[in-house]
Amino acid sequence: MACAIVDTSYQCGQEFKELIYEKFGKDSKEAMDSWVQVKYEFLFFFAHLANRFALSKLGNNKRIKLQDLLGPMLVNCTTEAWFGHWPEKYQEGIKNDFYNNINLAELEYSKCKKLLPEKDESPKDTLFWELGKNIARLSGYENNPVVIIQCIDVSVKKFTNMKLDKLIDSAGKEI
Repeated sequence: MACAIVDTSYQCGQEFKELIYEKFGKDSKEAMDSWVQVKYEFLFFFAHLANRFALSKLGNNKRIKLQDLLGPMLVNCTTEAWFGHWPEKYQEGIKNDFYNNINLAELEYSKCKKLLPEKDESPKDTLFWELGKNIARLSGYENNPVVIIQCIDVSVKKFTNMKLDKLIDSAGKEI
């Protein structure tokens, strides 16, 4: 499951790479920082969904066990896959910041009661809208509705392809 979350987060981040380059310049430090933050925001979002789905499908005790397993796997997978070529001191900094950042994202995303709007409802105040706002802000396009909608489209498609509910079911049988 951790690999699926990391891979899906990376794929979603790739969808915004050119937009970030347009905003900050391809080889700029700002572009690199933004792209890293965007990938991590997707990771925190999908980790939140895993936590939310695990609670509803497995109950709180198994959700906690899954969360305890998933956290270290996510931090190690992302550090190795995304930053394996970086010096060790920078990788350690990323690992140290990871848990604080994922906990802050969990608090933010847990305020949203709905994943997506019902028919004829506004998408605002839904989980995917909140993600879209965060991605727009991190990519330099704060409150840009086009970027927010693009994020929702990309993340819903990638989320559907990830089949998180089946991954949760499998994990639940093993814990």
